Amino acid sequence: MKEAAQQWCYSLAELASMAASSTDGTVLIRRGLEVLMENLTARCGEAYSVRQGRLELEILQNCHIGCAHDRKSIELAQLAQDTQQLIWNQRLVAVPLLAAGQLRGIYVLSMPLEAAPSEEAFLNLGASLVAMGLKHASEVDRLSRREAQRSTLMHQLLFAQEEERRRVGRELHDEVGSHLTGALLALQIAEKRPEYLSEARKAVVQALEEVRRLSRDLRPAVLDDLGLAKALERYLQEYRLRTGIKVQAEIECPNLRESQQIALFRVIQEALTNVARHAQARKVYVGLTAWDRRVRGQVADDGLGFDPLKVPASVGMVGMRERIEQLGGSLNVESTSGKGTRISFVVPV
Repeated sequence: MKEAAQQWCYSLAELASMAASSTDGTVLIRRGLEVLMENLTARCGEAYSVRQGRLELEILQNCHIGCAHDRKSIELAQLAQDTQQLIWNQRLVAVPLLAAGQLRGIYVLSMPLEAAPSEEAFLNLGASLVAMGLKHASEVDRLSRREAQRSTLMHQLLFAQEEERRRVGRELHDEVGSHLTGALLALQIAEKRPEYLSEARKAVVQALEEVRRLSRDLRPAVLDDLGLAKALERYLQEYRLRTGIKVQAEIECPNLRESQQIALFRVIQEALTNVARHAQARKVYVGLTAWDRRVRGQVADDGLGFDPLKVPASVGMVGMRERIEQLGGSLNVESTSGKGTRISFVVPV
């Protein structure tokens, strides 16, 4: 018995090491089943995973055709799933793989004899270690995918920055440059014919207005001077005039840090830009309210809509989500073809 206890300790230590280092859930769940069977001299075993609340058979160990337990094992596994407890049926035992209250899978073993209390304790300990390892592997996979998404986002944002620089450069060249060229020509003519001086003045004013517009798009001065609510009101007025889209707005905002104000302004600005470019909407609702230490925002239009499962997220959409998540909040997109789109977010104050 002493030798068996020592072997159990070695086996549990092996499972603990795998649980802390393994990133492959399939390898871990298979090795866990092998360890339990070897130490308890089980005749055969099965491993089930849990996906969307349903059991799926993943691994068969030493099972053979015509096994008398094949129908009983799935019933026992389902019972263990429902109760989240170790379940016996004669010499069959179903062991739930539980970690932090979450069911990760089920082991079903065919035992040669009725188990002693120490063997049942070994089963529970081994299953718990495997479950913690599966949780660890799942977290590693989630973080790896998130890091890959961040890397992709970084490339997209760098590309978007270059596109924005190109756009601003083009507008400076085409719009401001043409106004200033016209002003220069008008001044040259006005040197000989003073009546053209008013035309030169008009061209300079147009160039100045264009520079101011570009400046407001890049960074609204009213955001620094009067805060987010006033900046949004000013932006929505210009948005109505520029796009012809009717805007219904309810803006209420508490005192926020500068970084929060900039992020929320950019999110709403990007959402409205998408409405103007893609939605073919007649009206849009913009809401920003503060309640229970949270700021809730919404941009909803009556435009074409789309299927979020079929349309890949754009750089702008990914950027909006990233800004909100950096503030510790969450962003949600709801849309149906022909029924418009609603982008909502909530961030802590």
